[in-house]
Amino acid sequence: MLVAVEDHGIAIEPERLAHIFDRSNHLEESGETLFSGIGLGLAIARQVIEQHHGRPEVTRGVGAGSTLSVQLSAIRVSL
Repeated sequence: MLVAVEDHGIAIEPERLAHIFDRSNHLEESGETLFSGIGLGLAIARQVIEQHHGRPEVTRGVGAGSTLSVQLSAIRVSL
């Protein structure tokens, strides 16, 4: 199953994409816009997704925005 969420905000710089799921990594400033937070949200999301045998991925939009995709494997449980 694939779930994707797209936004139309600021684009993530290409060199930051490899670290977007790292703990305490967040974009503090873009142009004249300041952001706050400690950058745990995507790190926690990655951990939960991986515990469910999934794979998170983020891609940069053209000009602006990003897409966060989550690929989940089908898991069958017999009772």
